[in-house]
Amino acid sequence: MVLDLFKKWLGGADTDAQMRRDVAGALNESRLDIEAALMAHQNWKLRLTAYLEGRSAEDLRAEVICFDDRCDLGKWIHGPGVRRLGRYPGFTALRENHRMFHYSASNVVAVAQAGRREEAERLLRGVYADFSHRVIEELRALRALGGRRTGPERARQR
Repeated sequence: MVLDLFKKWLGGADTDAQMRRDVAGALNESRLDIEAALMAHQNWKLRLTAYLEGRSAEDLRAEVICFDDRCDLGKWIHGPGVRRLGRYPGFTALRENHRMFHYSASNVVAVAQAGRREEAERLLRGVYADFSHRVIEELRALRALGGRRTGPERARQR
């Protein structure tokens, strides 16, 4: 699995040691909290589900959600991330999957607001779920490549 991460992220560009240094540097430079980014993106499904079921007072706007450069992860992707990691195919995949994640979440809201709830639910279970899964997997790969620890390992490190 780790070898697959290297192959995917490297794409034959550099050595794995250089890539690991670049990933660690990009994460440390910007202090991107990968755990917070993971939680935020996982939470979107709950938010969208509550919205579709009428259990949300949240004012979701498709014309705002569609922007992929306004959340913390998006700011990092379009700033320090692209400057330090833009040459790696794995980063390009993360950037594109994150863009499509926002676009598909926006579509779920727009379709629901157009009164087509069943279609919005299909989008949520289909294309949205696919891009959500991809972003989460890319973030986990980024965390692994950057040497970030989680859970009990992280607590012991402090």
